[in-house]
Formats: sequence, structure tokens, C-alpha cells
Amino acid sequence: MKGQSPAPPLGREATAIPPNRWTPFQLVVACALLFSGGMVVTPSALADPVDNVRDAIVTARAGTSCPPFTYNPIAEKAAAIVNKSTDDYIDHISTYQPITDPMPGLKDLGYGGNKAVLLQGALTNEADAIKGALLQGHAVIPDCSYTDLGIDVRLNEATNNILIVYLLAGA
Repeated sequence: MKGQSPAPPLGREATAIPPNRWTPFQLVVACALLFSGGMVVTPSALADPVDNVRDAIVTARAGTSCPPFTYNPIAEKAAAIVNKSTDDYIDHISTYQPITDPMPGLKDLGYGGNKAVLLQGALTNEADAIKGALLQGHAVIPDCSYTDLGIDVRLNEATNNILIVYLLAGA
């Protein structure tokens, strides 16, 4: 028939592409990760790994309407404890599961807030470990009630994975 498009081949039905359902924040994070040009996600040979990890979450938070995170030494200590528990678990020297809820530890250390979340990434490539952690945080990074930040980065020598923990906490 003239002027009509041919029917799809048997076994293949025509489907419409669903509309984009990404939130503006997810788009900002995705663009930052894809188009960073190595400034945020890709580590340089001379940069400290913690600086790269910190820069990545600072950039992600800057894409929101929230104020920047505040470094918190208690959150930093709790992040180190969480990351060590994961490291020990990977090395099969822990008698417990890795810590998944940072709030009890934060309270034990004297933190006054009432909410906290962990964002974790672990891969042999630092940039991908950062990306994994940030993608976990797509819903909490733009939550302005998370004000405090603790970061821990360590290398698991058994797997050669870089273990990254962002601990976000707040009132």
C-alpha cells in the first residue's frame, strides 16, 4: 500500500520509547559523571584519593538547591569504622556482617542528629567506585536535611578494590 509504513517483522511489535522519567537531580549527576572531563571523577596521578572522593560529592551536592555538606569529625570517624567493618568482612576476619546502619555508631560517638545514610562503592577503579556510591545517593544527596559529611577511603588488598564510604548525617 502506498504511503503506509510497512508492518513490523513477525515476532517484533512496534513499541514507543517511554518518556524520560529522570528527575532533574539525576540528570545533573549523570551529566556531571559523563562530562566531568576528569576533573571530578577521574583521579589524577598526584591527587589524594580522598580529595577525588570529596570533590565528587561536593560537585553532586552543588547540583541541588541545598547548601554544601559540612565536614563532621564524628561522621568521619563513623565512616572509617563502617569501612573497616566492610574491609574486615571481605578479608574473612570479621565475626559480624558489615555495618549497614550508621546511626547507632554515630550516637555512641556523641553525634546529635537523628538521621544518617551510607553511600558505598567498591571497585578496582576509583572513578567507578565513586560513581557507584554517588548513584546510590541519587535520592539523598538533594535532601537538605542531610547536612554533615564523613568520608573514608581504603584499599582492600585481598581484592584490590577501593572501598569508599560517604556517611551523610543530619537532623
